Amino acid sequence: MSRLPSLYISHGSPMTALHPGLVGERLAALAAQLPRPRAIVMASAHWLTHQPAVGGHAQPPTLHDFGGF
Repeated sequence: MSRLPSLYISHGSPMTALHPGLVGERLAALAAQLPRPRAIVMASAHWLTHQPAVGGHAQPPTLHDFGGF
C-alpha cells in the first residue's frame, strides 16, 4: 500500500468559504497536485466526549457555532 503525504490545514475563518480569495486559490492549486485519497484521518478539538474517541461516518454531522464575525 502506498502512502500519501500528511497535510495539516488550519480551518481559519469560516468566511473563507464565502470569500476564498488567495487562500482558496492556493488550496485549489495544492489539491490539484495531490492524488485523491481513499480515506482521510482527521483530528479535531471541536468534538465533545468524556474520553478520547475514534469514530467513522461517511457524512459526519456538523455543528455550526460560529458567531461574532
